[in-house]
Amino acid sequence: MKTKLLLMSFLMLLTAATFAQITTTPAGIAIQGIARDNNNTARANDNLSLKFTIYSVANPTLFTVTKALVTDEFGVFSTTIEPGAANYVAMAADNCSLKIEDGTTLISDEPLKAVPYAISANNGVPTGSIMPFVGTTAPAGWVLCDGRSILTVPGSAALRTLLGISNVPNLNGMFLRGTGSATTGQTGPALNAIQQDDIQAHLHAAGTLVTNSAGNHTHAWTKGLDNRTSGAPIMNSSDHEFITGGGIFGIPTDVMANAGAHTHTVTGSTANTGGTETRPVNYGVNYIIKL
Repeated sequence: MKTKLLLMSFLMLLTAATFAQITTTPAGIAIQGIARDNNNTARANDNLSLKFTIYSVANPTLFTVTKALVTDEFGVFSTTIEPGAANYVAMAADNCSLKIEDGTTLISDEPLKAVPYAISANNGVPTGSIMPFVGTTAPAGWVLCDGRSILTVPGSAALRTLLGISNVPNLNGMFLRGTGSATTGQTGPALNAIQQDDIQAHLHAAGTLVTNSAGNHTHAWTKGLDNRTSGAPIMNSSDHEFITGGGIFGIPTDVMANAGAHTHTVTGSTANTGGTETRPVNYGVNYIIKL
């Protein structure tokens, strides 16, 4: 039984003449239509095998895919095709058409009416954009920022040119920071470069640090009028002056020697505390970069 396929009215970025509603989505190009038989009756809850081909004069098979689809109770089916980032660029630069076939039956073959910038931008995300991603497998058109080589990844030429190398940056365990210098004095890393960790110079208060005790010690002293050093009281034989520990007749003249200016040594160190890095509170994600 031959099949008719009525594709619903067109809107958004891509259309196939007046039959298709085709829009770009994060997962590719969305297509919705109604399958009918030769009597114009909707093929409700029916199985379809449709082949989608995007082509141009320069490239007869730019992209092709066959999909097994099931219609709903009204004969409506929905699907998404993903030509790939490189093909979006080619579609924007060339006049492409979308052909839909049901086995040997041609359902539709119409030029794509496109807004080139919208296709090339792929939802407005330019090549080299980096964003956090909660997942372990990057979506189509993106790769994980884990240092991998993209030399053989289809559609990666523009990103390799932007990076200047064939490997994406390895952002595992990294924070992102703006490059250049801020008006407030902070300076970020050079573009595509790593800035090592650091702590700004600062002072610490004394806290509970104290000097050590110097221990027991003595001072020399000079005694009385005859300038003798420490000893027992004596009588001066020439003038019979009695010299005692306090000088003549008990008047204190003994002098204790000055120990002079001195210092004490602080030994030891402050307590060791903290981990292996300085960091704010954070949440783990993977970073992905746009091809």
